[in-house]
Amino acid sequence: MNIKIALFVFTLFINSSAWSAEKKAVPSAEPTLAAGAEKTKAKTQSEAEKLYQRYQRLYGKMILAVACVQNPKCIQPEDEVIKYNMAIIRVTDRLDELVIKQKDLDASYYRGLIAYERGKYYVGRATLITDPDFILSATVFRRYALDQFRLAEKNLAINAASKNPDACKHLGEIADLGYLGIKNKDKATDYYYCAAMGYLDVGKKNAAADMYNAMRNSAIHNDPRTVEVYARLHNNDTVSNMRKSVSQTSRLDSETSKISRQ
Repeated sequence: MNIKIALFVFTLFINSSAWSAEKKAVPSAEPTLAAGAEKTKAKTQSEAEKLYQRYQRLYGKMILAVACVQNPKCIQPEDEVIKYNMAIIRVTDRLDELVIKQKDLDASYYRGLIAYERGKYYVGRATLITDPDFILSATVFRRYALDQFRLAEKNLAINAASKNPDACKHLGEIADLGYLGIKNKDKATDYYYCAAMGYLDVGKKNAAADMYNAMRNSAIHNDPRTVEVYARLHNNDTVSNMRKSVSQTSRLDSETSKISRQ
């Protein structure tokens, strides 16, 4: 009897050990799957995106090298600045090549993004200069900024035509803030609308709400584009259609009154 009980307990011990081993083995596959997914994601990264990430790293190092120029303890700081600057030029040249020769959409977006970021940097530097003796430096920064914003518009417009919301957003800011010399509120509203609808299509509601707020500052009251974005944000298509018809009617009334006055 004691032998049977001992055998029964021993059998239970073996089975429970095996079951726990199987239970532990199952989760171990999950990290492998996750790692595989990460590798797949890394493989799908475009050359243009990799180039942009390289640009960011090089630009950060160049800024540190520029700061080092002011430190007398730095050894040959100018050489470091030149080295990173030349590497950055190679990156932007490669992006330009991808845009021109391969019509690469990613390359045009990231080339435009780099130019946009540079333009904003130069504008920021120009606003810091208030001393009359150095006012020409501010003018130089603004000219550089204008060149960069023109380049940004040229490249980002390619992606905006494909309804890329990020490209539309940046172009909206360029038009809204007058980075090309003249503020164009209607053009800005068009781009903000493009960005808002694009963000809503991919479920980025907060980003779309930011674009709606930008449209409220740039568009006229009851603009159909602003009304439609508002309706999409609040999941109310009826309001969108109703407000569109009201806006169109009011616009026709205003045009009729202008004709009667003439």
